[in-house]
Amino acid sequence: MAVTRDVAGRRYAVAVALLAREHGDWEAWAASLEALALLTEAAGSLAALAADEVDEERFLQIAREAAPGAGPLQLNLFRLLRQKRRLALGPSIASYFLEIWDVEREVVRAELRTAVEVSEERQEAIAAALAERRGGGTVMLSATVDPGLLGGAVVRVGDHLVDGSTRTRLRALRARLVAGG
Repeated sequence: MAVTRDVAGRRYAVAVALLAREHGDWEAWAASLEALALLTEAAGSLAALAADEVDEERFLQIAREAAPGAGPLQLNLFRLLRQKRRLALGPSIASYFLEIWDVEREVVRAELRTAVEVSEERQEAIAAALAERRGGGTVMLSATVDPGLLGGAVVRVGDHLVDGSTRTRLRALRARLVAGG
């Protein structure tokens, strides 16, 4: 499911990233924010968490169950979002935070779409080649099978798209043949 990203979510994520950097607990924040996102992404659960029947103690109990590793700072964020009626920002905050953390640790996310399943070994080789092409860092590759592709692959790294699909190659060949004739 695509996350709707909100400017307010980015502001919270930046503040959380400053805390994570200061305390050196990026992983704890990432886990807690992922739990917050899962807890608040459905409208029904969001309404239940914000209901008057759920007092603060019950809310914190639910938050602790959802994010067992959450410390006092993470729980304070959950409480603050509930008090300000901003729990719906959970998925947005988590999305922005992961983006900030990726920059911090020099991680780039890439998407690979292919017509057929690609082995784990091949995925690792592609990720390594992308990292080398970028001049270092880590590339986290997510692979999906796209039955709409005839063959080949499409790779997206950030805003950069490399379309090596058979359909695109056939269109380019057709254009060259038409232009040459």
